[in-house]
This record gives sequence, C-alpha cells and structure tokens, in this order.
Amino acid sequence: MAHDHSHTHDENCAHGDEGPQLTAVLEDIGPCKKLLKVEVSKDEVVKEIDERVKAYRKNVHLKGFRPGKAPRSRIEQIYGKAIRADTRDSLLRTTYTKAVEDNIGEKNLIGEGRIENVAFSVKEGLTYEVMIHTRPTFELPEYKGLEVEIDEIRIDEKEVDEALDRFRATKGEVKPVEGADSVVEGEDRLTVDIQVWMADEYETFVQQSEEGEDTNLKPLKEESAIQVQLPLDRLGNYPVEDLADSLTGLKIGEWGEQETDLPMDFDVVEGRGEPAMLRIQVKSIHRMFLPELTEEMAKEAGQESIADLRREIREELQQRLQLARHGHIEDRVITKLLEAAGDFDLPGELVEQEIENANKRKTLELRYMEHLSEEAAEARVKEESADLAKEVEQGVRASFLMEEIATLEDIKVGEADINARIAVMASQRGQSPEALRQQLTQHKVIGQLYMELMNEKTRSFLREAAKVTEVDPDA
Repeated sequence: MAHDHSHTHDENCAHGDEGPQLTAVLEDIGPCKKLLKVEVSKDEVVKEIDERVKAYRKNVHLKGFRPGKAPRSRIEQIYGKAIRADTRDSLLRTTYTKAVEDNIGEKNLIGEGRIENVAFSVKEGLTYEVMIHTRPTFELPEYKGLEVEIDEIRIDEKEVDEALDRFRATKGEVKPVEGADSVVEGEDRLTVDIQVWMADEYETFVQQSEEGEDTNLKPLKEESAIQVQLPLDRLGNYPVEDLADSLTGLKIGEWGEQETDLPMDFDVVEGRGEPAMLRIQVKSIHRMFLPELTEEMAKEAGQESIADLRREIREELQQRLQLARHGHIEDRVITKLLEAAGDFDLPGELVEQEIENANKRKTLELRYMEHLSEEAAEARVKEESADLAKEVEQGVRASFLMEEIATLEDIKVGEADINARIAVMASQRGQSPEALRQQLTQHKVIGQLYMELMNEKTRSFLREAAKVTEVDPDA
C-alpha cells in the first residue's frame, strides 16, 4: 500500500538492564522517508560516564597514587574530555541500533540512516535525529501460476542456411570486386571518399549542377580512404542510419548520399551540431567469397556429413531460441506483477540515484555504440529522460517485488553459486577463478554478483511457476 504524506508519531521507550534507556519518536515525513528523534536522559549519560571513570581509575597509573586510588576529580581533570567523547560515541552507536530495530526494523531499512543534529552534555543528556529511508510497503500480488502467451519456437531452413553461411565464412576469402558492372552489395567492405556539406548548401549545389551552372560552392570538409564494413552504420566518425541502403547498388566511382547531424566537436566550427549531407564516392569494393560446403568441411567441424552438420546447427539454434524464450516469459511475468501491484511509493533518493546512473550509462552507450559526440549524446538522453525515468522507476519497483518473493520462497544464493559463476567468467576471460575472485573482491563487486544471481534465480522461479501458452506467431 502507498504511504500517505501526513506526519505520524510512534513513541518507544527501551527499558530493562540491557543497554541505556532511550525515548524514540518516529515521524513519517514522506514516501519511504522517516525521521527518528532519539533522546537519552542525563541520568543515562551520567551512568555511562561513571562507568568509564571507574574503568580509568582502575587501569591508568598516575604519579603519586597507587593503582585504583587516584581521586575522581583528578581522573576527570586529565581524561574528562576523552571520557565524554567516548560516552557520546558509544551512546550514539548503541541507541541508534536499538531505536532503529524497535521502531522500524533493520530489514525495513535501506542503507544507513543519517544521524543529524546531535546535542550532548552531562546536564542535558543526548539528543539526535536520524534521517531514514525505508523499504516501500505494498500488497504483493499473486505471483504463482500467472498466465502468459509466447510464440512457439520455429526454425526454418533459411535460418539454418544463414548459420551455414557464417560457418563457411570462417573458411572464406575476401577478394576485390572488379568489373564495370560490379555494384555494392549489403555485406561488402568498401573504401570510400567523403565530402561533408551543409545541408542547405548541398541542395543548392545539386540544383546548380543539374542545371549545368557553374558553382563556387565547396564542401566543408573532404576525407579520403575511409573504410566501411556493411551493413554496419559506421562511416568514419559520423553518426549515420541505414548506410547500406544509401550505398547498395553503386558502382566504383559513383556517388551516394547520407544525411547526418554533425557532432558538436566537429573540427569546422560553423558546422557543429548542424544538419549536413555526406556525399560518398565508392573507391573500391571487397567481398567475402564463400567456399562450397563439402562433406570434408562437415567432418572438420566434427560431423559425419553435411546433413549431420545441418542437424547440429538446427539444434544449436533451437537451444539459443529456447534461452531467449525464457527471458521473454520472465519479462512478461514481471510486467503482469507490476501491473497488478500498481504504482506504490518508492524511496525518492534511491530512484534519483538510479536515474542518474541510467542517464550516464545511456550517454556512454550513445557515444561509443553510435559514435555521437558527448554533447549530442547528452542532448539525446535529455530528450528521452521522461521515458528513461519511467523505465527506471518500474525497474526499482520490480526489484522490491522480486526481493519479497525471494524471501517468501526462501530463494538463496550460496557460496557454491558464486564460485560457479566466477568460474564461468574466469573461463571466458582466460583467467584463473582465484585471480578473478581477488579482482572482484578488490573492486567490491561480489555483492553485485550476489544480487545478479538472486535476481536470476527469482526470475527462473517465476517462469517455472507460470502457466505458459504457446501461440502461432502467424495466426
């Protein structure tokens, strides 16, 4: 259930001989946010100080006095400041732990509370406040037996043929494509020259050229011998889309066109951030030529025949699709859980931090995967910020739902699970498990690995508990 925003008060006094007595008042100051006001009486402070003075009298040696016989006034004169500081710190530790456990419960706490407004004196006692973020409260929907539909798995011969082509490519040879009738195809490797034009000037240049007029217009920049691998949308340092569509069918020497927005750090100042046209001339074409599939090649791959190789590839594709299918089922189950749970309140600071982290990750992804400048990537992220924030909020809600389910179902991650995952990671990286564990421990990411495994186990549990119906994707 969602928290309301009104202030509520709950008083708790600790009694008995275990630890100092305290009074705690809990105020609800917002969604998943509470203020705990703690007070320790002056009598408790005096009692704590007396105990420390006795300990000092017993253990310290002062010149002119036998052990344990130094007067209290002399002990307080020399060690009084240290005794009061020790008392203050000790009372903060012990009363904080008890006040939180009695009023909120350690399991409901997110992170550590922030202690503020500490006041301490022998005459007045100890008072302080703790700003606390708590786990959200919600009604967990039914999570077993959720009904989801999923497309049935189908492997057609075209997919098997494509996989066989990839196998043949491992033994293929890249050769230049020559001849007057040779044209660019969708997976060729090209060398191109580029002219970078301002979009409006290029339009005028094309019009004047078509009308046979002389023109003084020139591109902003020209670059030579740029390497291009189709169908990847990478053209030097320029962000492009559907590059293969712009170049397929061109002959050597012919020109293609590609729209783009120039990066904010473009070396020609007047072009920065502006819409532009890339004029691209094909200088050379290289193509992967695949060898004919033979029985000998199948045997080199560990199969008795081409038919066996096809069967093996089909089974691998089936397994790959099955793993992907598991993820789709889990996603749909979690989506249903979120819909049933509704938009319960979340800890604001936690969500804000997660949104900030998501923005940083998205910016880096755009910079390195789509080759955008830092300014362009940040601008794109800003445009998509509302959708990204909503996605993060739902992710945080899902994590709380999953944690609750894991607790109820006693889903656990043990040391054996951690070791098994580290062994897999180490194998992929060519390291020893011991060396990788040391690195993970040093960088303090073992806890993150634990959470990932717990999430995987809980998702798997939900999938296995779901009622899955396969449907015809073409129906």
